Amino acid sequence: MVLGPYCWATLAEMKGRKMGLIVALLFHGVGDMTAAVISNYWGLLICKFLVGFGFSGQFALLFTYLGEFQPCKARDRLLAWLELPWALGLLITAGLGWAIIPLNINYGSNIGFFFKSWNLYVLTCGSLSPILALWIVFLPETPKYLAETGKYKELLQLFEDIYHANTGNSREQYLEVIKKLANPGLNCLLTQAQEPTVAIRKSICQMVAQYTKQTKEIIKPPYLKTTILMAIASYTVTSPYFTLIFWLPEIFRRYSIFEEIYPGKSASVCTISDLLYSTNSTQKKEMNYSNCTQVLSENVYFHNMILGATSVPVAFWLPLFVDRFGYKIHLVSASLTSAVLSFGLFFVETSTQNLIIACLFEALASICITIVLCILVELYPTHLRVIASALASFVGRIGAFVGISMVGYLIDNYCVPLIILIGSHLIVAGIVGIFIPIRKTKEEFEKRERLKKEKLVESANACNHL
Repeated sequence: MVLGPYCWATLAEMKGRKMGLIVALLFHGVGDMTAAVISNYWGLLICKFLVGFGFSGQFALLFTYLGEFQPCKARDRLLAWLELPWALGLLITAGLGWAIIPLNINYGSNIGFFFKSWNLYVLTCGSLSPILALWIVFLPETPKYLAETGKYKELLQLFEDIYHANTGNSREQYLEVIKKLANPGLNCLLTQAQEPTVAIRKSICQMVAQYTKQTKEIIKPPYLKTTILMAIASYTVTSPYFTLIFWLPEIFRRYSIFEEIYPGKSASVCTISDLLYSTNSTQKKEMNYSNCTQVLSENVYFHNMILGATSVPVAFWLPLFVDRFGYKIHLVSASLTSAVLSFGLFFVETSTQNLIIACLFEALASICITIVLCILVELYPTHLRVIASALASFVGRIGAFVGISMVGYLIDNYCVPLIILIGSHLIVAGIVGIFIPIRKTKEEFEKRERLKKEKLVESANACNHL
């Protein structure tokens, strides 16, 4: 996940956003499906590396792919809708886990191969990625990528397809419509599409040189401040989110064990960890791990389904109100509220209270990541968008790696510092969000549209001189 973003950015620039998404989905799906049938440690490790590598590509490219299809006035709202599939995915995967994992599947062979319900669950979830990759094969490349690479004939055909899909009119009518508009930019496109143009192809060395140049460009004024702020925001929202999203199922399980051993008693998350799992825990010494059962309480599945379900209303809220309030207010308020909720783990004393805190945190922290990815599409021009997204994803994956690692090291003996770190990250994210230079006022939108029209006229004049 850490190494992937720059590799996927290179592929997206060389072969297109569409091809990058297809390959990323195949890496993810093939890795998961292979991991489901591999019964040795190193094979599983390699497969999970491929899964993380592919997953980072999806994060880096999906928002760019969709954003480059949309006009400015619709882009924010459409990108914000991407939070909804994530929320539904949490709900569906939790439901699949409840349906599949309790099944009595336990196949084993003399050569060390085994296949259990967990393997079937991973195989089922992993099979979706190749299906999506096959579906994307039939989708078009983004118009901005086609324009940048000199594929004007394909670009015009894409515009004709979009016109036909949106209006139901024939593709031939599109040519008549744009000729009547007398738009300089569109007239230039018609001229270039009719000429025998050669697509712009770049070698690996040229791509490396271009990426080096683009990377230098985003870490120098006027983009330096924006890049620093977005890198910090990406790190500080991704790290606590993945920390808790990996920790929450374990918290549910620990509450289930605690309530079974101490019925009727209440305790905080850190108290339970200290009592059952810390180094000095007497209860831990008394537990018989040789007789460990692999059957999880139904409450664990139920709680995870509720966790996914509560994210859905927030996923509807974001696209419906992002145009009214803007990204900045949503990012700052969601980050700071998530920080307060994470500190609330100190005060929960029952599994129900823990579930409420977890649901609210998951819903709000999740939209923070979506907002950061949406802002990246808005803040950078087309030629810097992929490299900026790759850099932010790279920093975010480091945050996820650090967060997940912190859970393993701190959960049992240092629960209090772990929660403080989670909350502190989100407070920093909220403060940084205040200074991110994005505004969605009507005046600035109109100014940006006016500048675009001026550039179209300049392009048309340049085209007429060719």
